[in-house]
Amino acid sequence: MNTSLNGRLPGKWSALALGLSGALFGQIVLAQATLPVTIQAEAYSHMNGVQVETTSDTGGGQNVGWIDANDWLAYSNSPVSIPTTGAYDVEYRVASQNGGGTIRLEEAGGAASYGTIAVPNTGGWQIWTTIKQRVNLTAGTHNFGIAIPAGGFNLNWFRITAVSSSSSSSSSSVSWARLPAIKQSGHLWVNASTNQRVDLRGTNLGNWLIQEFWMMGGIISHNGGTVNDQCTLESVLSQRFGNTEKERLMKVFRSNYITTRDFDMMKAMGMNVVRIPFLYSLVEDEYNPYNLRADAWQYLDWAIDEAEKRGMYTILDLHGAVGGQAAASEQHDGCIGAAQLWTNANYWDRTKWLWDMIAQRYNGRAAVAAYDLLNEPWGTDATTLANRSYELFNVVRAKDANHIILLPGHNSGIDAYGNPNSRGLTNVSTWMHFYPGLWGWNDTATYGAGQANMHANWLHCNQNGTGESCDWRNKITGIQTPFLVGEFQPWTLLGSYGGQMTRKTYDIYNSYGWAATNWAWKTTSSGGSNGDTSSWAWGMITNSSNGGGMGGLNISSASATQIENWFKQFSTQPLVRNESIAYWMNWKAQVGQRIEAEMFKDHSGIRMETTTDAGGGFNAGSTDDNDWASYPINIPTAGNYTLEVRVASPYSGGTLVLSRNGTDLGIVTVPNTGGWQNWQTVSITVNLQAGQQDLAIFVRKGGWNINWWQLTKQ
Repeated sequence: MNTSLNGRLPGKWSALALGLSGALFGQIVLAQATLPVTIQAEAYSHMNGVQVETTSDTGGGQNVGWIDANDWLAYSNSPVSIPTTGAYDVEYRVASQNGGGTIRLEEAGGAASYGTIAVPNTGGWQIWTTIKQRVNLTAGTHNFGIAIPAGGFNLNWFRITAVSSSSSSSSSSVSWARLPAIKQSGHLWVNASTNQRVDLRGTNLGNWLIQEFWMMGGIISHNGGTVNDQCTLESVLSQRFGNTEKERLMKVFRSNYITTRDFDMMKAMGMNVVRIPFLYSLVEDEYNPYNLRADAWQYLDWAIDEAEKRGMYTILDLHGAVGGQAAASEQHDGCIGAAQLWTNANYWDRTKWLWDMIAQRYNGRAAVAAYDLLNEPWGTDATTLANRSYELFNVVRAKDANHIILLPGHNSGIDAYGNPNSRGLTNVSTWMHFYPGLWGWNDTATYGAGQANMHANWLHCNQNGTGESCDWRNKITGIQTPFLVGEFQPWTLLGSYGGQMTRKTYDIYNSYGWAATNWAWKTTSSGGSNGDTSSWAWGMITNSSNGGGMGGLNISSASATQIENWFKQFSTQPLVRNESIAYWMNWKAQVGQRIEAEMFKDHSGIRMETTTDAGGGFNAGSTDDNDWASYPINIPTAGNYTLEVRVASPYSGGTLVLSRNGTDLGIVTVPNTGGWQNWQTVSITVNLQAGQQDLAIFVRKGGWNINWWQLTKQ
């Protein structure tokens, strides 16, 4: 038995799981395939959950189908020889009726993961298309496996090829479907061509183009102690090796910390926008001010291209201006110390020059959703910030007439801007960073359930439509200006509630018309993670404790080669993602499955809270007469369905109505169950039309909680 499968083998192997090749495995010496190599999906050595069927794809034969979430396939009978460490293209031949599936390439047994790719809707179970991802593989023999985080597709084969020198050159020669431009329409972000609303939900690529060393667990040091800001890192490297070598080493870090696998994984986790924080000296030659670096646009261009290939927008965020714009104690603008941007006229002029260059570069590039002028510029007062931001706005607008420009929020709010529309400005937005539960903001709640309920209170209005985030909603709607929650953190202190609260936060912010980008995509640490999502750090992904641990680095004593190799580890170290976030970000209401009542898309009056019902999680409650919550769902066929609802109430006489477009489809009388958390399942029959639609839970008579509801075809 192949012990490298790390417990993934089922307790009893089925005949399908073994197959002829699987039965022979371990009894013969297997020949190693050389590149390019195509592996038929049905030629697995072991599997869990899938079945095989005849395919009508070109070439005939069989494909693997009946693929559900958490199924897997191992190909230990098909070892592949990878000649050199580097980038390789992996193609998958897939077919899907509805889309939404994801494939993760890994070593058989999951010992190393190489990235995830989303499966599109191809139009049918036997309508085939080829999708491709780029991965980094180490030289040597590999026994690959395929894990299925989300199912709903067929797989015919997958192919691995080496990346040629031509295909690894500038991505400007790659052809893909261009994203439509985004513009302002009142307080909404909309498609500039169709005026349709665009709900942006994404993440931040922190610690990549401007470093924040807490995001690597604080394990980089120098002889003076822990390296806490980028100024210290670059200063020590320059003193030891000279500026040229320092610049080379920084490029090694930037070329390895974020790679194509990150973009694949972001897309698979439901992201459609990426905020890209960067330091001014990524673009401006710090040794020759008012001049571009020779490689000024290398990383921004690459990131915009890679995001656009996957249908994701980008937001360019000047996270660290020359001289620094943040409070003196902050390191996220590059240097701990006074914010000299506000007192040094030359620094301010260089910042205007920088935005002039950026606006010229990306004028007309629709994949860039917005320009974020300054990140957390709290080293000055709100009035000065507003005046300076309007000055930067005019600099950008002189060279770029169309992109949305983000006016940065002060830690005291956005009131100093007044109403940007009253100035006759167009395509302008404001932003704030919302961190409830942290740094004194409602952070008296306990870990887990207490923290989860605090977030739930922040997200949901009081019965009069005010309070918490709803006050901000009213403010933003009032000035008819779009809004970005540029940073937020809804999972790290919530334990098992974190994944669902992350999705809920996006849903609520998007329902207000806001864009939202969490902080942050990736963090790493010395020990890494075993994938346990009940205690998770600040990254949506992190390094795996299984082969991805990191030793410390002292940049005062390590050689340039040692520093280079330490930086290179980021591109190949095994990664794990928060599977709870991944599940909930891709969750949708479906017939035949429990629909969590709190996962409504739109609502009026209803709130959410943690529940003690079986399975845990949240329930919806605070139901008053005429409250409602709606859920988009596809009804596959018309006819009679059993509607089950899980309810609790200390009162009798409650009435729940399943409705569509204000028409009653079924009425449930809610019984007295003996308490708000004493649960009972009630069922009725409803007749439904086929097709995609919004079904609503309407509160005709309130005073009850609901945990979930389910539709089952009769």
